[in-house]
Amino acid sequence: MIEERGRVVEVDSAGIWVETSKTSACAACAAKSGCGQKLLVQAAGQKAFIFSVLNPSQLSVQPDDAVMVGIEEGALLKATLMTYLFPLLMLMLFAVIPHHMDWSEGWVVGFAVLGLILGFGLVRAMTKRLFRSDKFQPVLTRILVQ
Repeated sequence: MIEERGRVVEVDSAGIWVETSKTSACAACAAKSGCGQKLLVQAAGQKAFIFSVLNPSQLSVQPDDAVMVGIEEGALLKATLMTYLFPLLMLMLFAVIPHHMDWSEGWVVGFAVLGLILGFGLVRAMTKRLFRSDKFQPVLTRILVQ
């Protein structure tokens, strides 16, 4: 399970709302003083995300509690592959069709773009249905002692 530290913002009938902060790997990097990536991260600033989490263990939490939330590695891997790999595969597939038919380069590029757009559309349709499953929802794993 991949876990992230968060803070409970609200507990209501809809669920438990947790805030996490987007952090950068720059804090743990030995080359942070001489890296241009650190400047980009600083320019973007820290962003907080608030989202609802499931509580399968029925842990009793209050607002401002420090908690750990997690998601299964398999679910994250599946979502990542579907989001990034599927549109690229559609792009390549649609580019191969006119290429093998000896159409001009403009048709190859046009079909490739069409495949990419269709790939993104299919991913969007699949995620709306698939991500309603509890398997893809973050869960409250434990309460941290403050």
